[in-house]
Amino acid sequence: MSVAATERIGRALISWYRSSGRTLRIRERTDPYSVLVVEVMAQQTQISRVETLAERFFARFPTLADLARAETAEVLEAWRGLGYNRRALALHRAAATAHALGGLPKEVEALQELPGIGPYTARAVAAIAYGGRSIPVDVNIARVVGRILGAEGSLKPRALQEAADRFGEPLGDGEAAAWAQAAMDLAATHCTAAAPRCGDCPIAADCASAGRVAAPPPRRERGSATPFPATRRWLRGRIIDELRDAGAEGAVITGARGLHDAGAVDAALEGLVAEGLVEPAGDGRVRLPRRAAQGAAPSIL
Repeated sequence: MSVAATERIGRALISWYRSSGRTLRIRERTDPYSVLVVEVMAQQTQISRVETLAERFFARFPTLADLARAETAEVLEAWRGLGYNRRALALHRAAATAHALGGLPKEVEALQELPGIGPYTARAVAAIAYGGRSIPVDVNIARVVGRILGAEGSLKPRALQEAADRFGEPLGDGEAAAWAQAAMDLAATHCTAAAPRCGDCPIAADCASAGRVAAPPPRRERGSATPFPATRRWLRGRIIDELRDAGAEGAVITGARGLHDAGAVDAALEGLVAEGLVEPAGDGRVRLPRRAAQGAAPSIL
């Protein structure tokens, strides 16, 4: 794609975003700490839920230092309703590491060195909070970039990131963040997976896929899919919720829970302890960890 076309797409996309983009309260927060928290929350959680629950989290931990100094139990308690509790653990450890370094770094590479921070989150923080020009790529932005180039689904992650970054190169300070947020909104309103609205898309004139996107094959019925209450994730979440309610004294977690027998509960609890989400509290009781963040978390974001 020519430089001129890249620039036209950028101007058209950002102009459309400023007039037609979604109004989200969480986008009003552009300081590095807030961006980090929101981006971690938004992984695997609907944005509408993040909007509500983020404010509660910030009320409890208004600054990076507050989060870094908190006990793990406090962070997990504030994470209630967001699910995927390992994200809270990773965020806590990233905050503790960044605070010890004097604050969140500006560069993508340095952000990715923080515990649990992956390529997307690092680029989102760098772009939104620091004016970086590297475009963060999630599944929605990948669809938009792939379709613009006429290569949807055929680009490997590295090539896709390089392609996205080429759209960021001609942009001004802070505009890569606007480009990315515009692409997300475009993916939600026009460039949808199943039924793209190419006719009134603001970048259709320069999109190689405009009017050419084939309808996806019909979804297969998944009659044998495991009901959520029968999954390991449900059981782990139920145990964490019980311990949130139990407070510092903890609780004895034994016996069946819902569709899960006592053996499955014991195995889930053992895994939660190994991951640092639960700790022994004596006399057979367990609780959420009553200690500050330490060590490294797996890179899951």
